[in-house]
Amino acid sequence: MPLCGYQRSLICIFALALSVRLVVIFTMQDGFYFADSVEYSAAAVNLLANGEFGEAYTRPPVYPVFLAGIYAVFGEKIVAVRIVESVVGAGLAVLIALLAGRIAGAQVGALAGLLWSLYPMAVFIAGLVYPETVVTTLLACGVLCMVPKAGRELGPRRIFIGGVLFGLAALTKPVVLVTIAAAALWIMYWRRAQGFSLAALFLVAVALPLAPWTARNFSVHGGLVIVEPRLVASLPWIGEFGQAGADTPTTKAEAIMQHPVQFAIHFAAEFAQFWELYPQRIEIDKPGFRESMHQRDPRIVKRTILGTRWTDVISILSVGPMFLFALIGAGAMWFQKEQRQAFSLLGLTILSFAVGYSFFYSKTRYRIPIEPYIVILSAVGLRQTWIALSRRPAREPVPI
Repeated sequence: MPLCGYQRSLICIFALALSVRLVVIFTMQDGFYFADSVEYSAAAVNLLANGEFGEAYTRPPVYPVFLAGIYAVFGEKIVAVRIVESVVGAGLAVLIALLAGRIAGAQVGALAGLLWSLYPMAVFIAGLVYPETVVTTLLACGVLCMVPKAGRELGPRRIFIGGVLFGLAALTKPVVLVTIAAAALWIMYWRRAQGFSLAALFLVAVALPLAPWTARNFSVHGGLVIVEPRLVASLPWIGEFGQAGADTPTTKAEAIMQHPVQFAIHFAAEFAQFWELYPQRIEIDKPGFRESMHQRDPRIVKRTILGTRWTDVISILSVGPMFLFALIGAGAMWFQKEQRQAFSLLGLTILSFAVGYSFFYSKTRYRIPIEPYIVILSAVGLRQTWIALSRRPAREPVPI
């Protein structure tokens, strides 16, 4: 059976995305760019050698399992991880094209896939040996399941599969737990007659991958820890602490309860920081920090372009226009009644990450898993802008 034009477009998107990522990763140093990567890699090696992550491991399990699979086939090679993640990243470009096409038509789908293929942040993450590529792909697969095809309602089978994928994404990045809550509310709103039962089915599906890891954490940590025990420790200290007195909080949670206004200010500041146009909170760009990390593990690179003027300029010139056209696309989708259901899911997914990280600490790379949906909105905005500038009558898009 001959391929149709849209199928050929998807193949071209995959080939372009893979080519760009391979070119980038083969120009990168053979080492880790973040200290976190060392922990993930050590857990993967320990998993292969001893069948467990190790008692000192306190992070989510999916990415070490992903690394362990690569190490089992290719050996403990950073370049092998980067090649596999480049293939996954190229597949993600196709997923984004499919999702955008289902929502807003083939033209927007092809444009969204093309944008993600070339988007600098999306390309660069393929070489970082970091969980972002995996969690972004799992989340995109889950969202694709939750967006029904044109003329169809969201059925229980797709909700169940989507729930399992959301659960796996949460086992890669715990902030997805906030997205899961938002998705459950979204299901109840849009499927009002069966909303409660379908949301319950969704949460049961989410619990399936979470349950074994939660049981493991209970055995290791002696308490209920859904994903990782570091979440509470990552909360910020609010107000004055450490001073003697009866009102001095003994935990960070108590400090937050005693200083709600100050916490609200912290939350608002971190929420704004989440949308920064270029990375501003990168410890690895400090020579002293890189040197100390390199001494701890020689695989951590001593020189990096992260945090330099070049990366700042590239980030601003790519993220700025993307955000601008995404705002245009969001407005266009809101006024299209048939697109509001899908738009609300994309919007809730984006906001769930912004809200989740605002409780703790926000960085540019924490935004990566929801940037596919910003790219989709941007593709819609670009199409609407082209229609307006060319003064052509807008034809109704045919969803894929």
